[in-house]
Amino acid sequence: MDRGELSNTLKRLCKVMWEANVSNPITYVTQISYLLFLKMLEEIDTEQKTAQNGNYRSLFGKFAVGKKDVDFEPLRWSVLTSNPDNEKMLRTLRDMLALLADHPQLSSTARAIFQNAAVVIPNGAALRRAVDVISPISFVAVDADVKGDLFEILVSDLGSQKRAAQFRTPRHLIRVITQMVDPQMGQTMCDPACGSGGFHIATYEHILLANTSPDLVRQTVGPDGLPVRRGIGDKLKRAQWNFLQKGTIHGFESDPDILRLAAMNAVLHQYDQSPLVGRDSICGSEDKWDEVQFDIILENPPFSGSRGDAKRSLRIEKGDKYVLFLAHALRSLRPVGRAGIIFPNGILFGDTDSHIQVKKRLLEQFDLQAVVTLPKGMFEPYTPNPTCFFVFENTGKPTKQTWFYRLEGDGSSLTKSRKFGEQYRNDFPDLLDKWPKRETQEGRAWLVPAKKIIDNGYNMTLAGLGLIEPEKVDHADPDEILESIAAKEGKVFAVIREMRELLAGRNGNGK
Repeated sequence: MDRGELSNTLKRLCKVMWEANVSNPITYVTQISYLLFLKMLEEIDTEQKTAQNGNYRSLFGKFAVGKKDVDFEPLRWSVLTSNPDNEKMLRTLRDMLALLADHPQLSSTARAIFQNAAVVIPNGAALRRAVDVISPISFVAVDADVKGDLFEILVSDLGSQKRAAQFRTPRHLIRVITQMVDPQMGQTMCDPACGSGGFHIATYEHILLANTSPDLVRQTVGPDGLPVRRGIGDKLKRAQWNFLQKGTIHGFESDPDILRLAAMNAVLHQYDQSPLVGRDSICGSEDKWDEVQFDIILENPPFSGSRGDAKRSLRIEKGDKYVLFLAHALRSLRPVGRAGIIFPNGILFGDTDSHIQVKKRLLEQFDLQAVVTLPKGMFEPYTPNPTCFFVFENTGKPTKQTWFYRLEGDGSSLTKSRKFGEQYRNDFPDLLDKWPKRETQEGRAWLVPAKKIIDNGYNMTLAGLGLIEPEKVDHADPDEILESIAAKEGKVFAVIREMRELLAGRNGNGK
């Protein structure tokens, strides 16, 4: 099964859920994910049995869970789906699925997938339609890259629902930022607002690629349909593999449903023994993770909302969430550590106390190496808001100068349809070419002294720094605006009159 066939299969599953009135995007993705994972568990079990390496013990059968024995055999895919009674099959799934959270043979991250798992598929008939779509899939036969992209393909088709934007960051943007920050083997990486784990996957694949012999590097197609270079990590020693899979990647996420998706991606990409923790990184009481620092921080924090209960260790009492996440990165980055963080453009011009305080600390104690402004539409179809990203290093010394780059195209239409093609402008290759030497170019790339930013009241917008001309907005003539308002007002009053007449008629005839 290739990527196209798998994508079509996933769309069929989404349709089954929609027709069963399971329409919340995160809910139906979660329900589909449970079923896919159960199918994969049986295939993993069969693979291990076939290998006959002497350490095999079936994932199914009886295991001690707490003070009682639990028989997981009814959850074996072939057993579960062979039950001709659809309602009994659904009841078994509902009664037993959450028990996998305590399965002693699964990794901690795999167990987290089923923590408090609830099956909300409304009836056995809907479940039967779903399993009939999944049963023909042989995940063993699916290409490793395609299988690894499984949940990325699934969540990429969620549409424009607001909640989906919590964890959907353009994957080609993630890869570019990861390449600029350049995490190395032996370093620890954290995404404190990890969503479905996009930066985790990019970091893992970046390190693998850097440790792969040139003749074993392969060009594949990513879940977004764009070309991706991938490696197998053949140069890594056993201890390095162990660290990459267990000690490199860390993720925090406060939404348990979204954390499940990150855990599923971790299992598919083989770093499922890495710490993925359900917690609020910026607010509430302090915990042990607030004392840990990391070599690499990569993240796309929430764009909207503010909080007034920030953790004391952030040294900011309140502010926009993205400002608090920047303060978190400043606190959590080890000396000589590097960070790449996506922000709404409000970080550039924001002048509240919290904005100024955190930008002042950034320029006084860190090296703000790059500010890259992104084109409008970069986050379509979720939000049209303009965005940017910072790259900085914890040097303990003030920033001397910052490289600014104005990116005007990402290889897509930058519309809600998000079509990619050679006909669309793509500045990412130029960005990556200029980045190592911080090359400048009139109208596109500049080196700006930190003193200029400070003297400008920490306003980092390109126009505010005098790097580009402010955008001119041509407003209509005031008389035209008033006429337009009057016309729209007339239509509103006409609708109100019609509704009153309908209500009067209903009251008059008793219907």
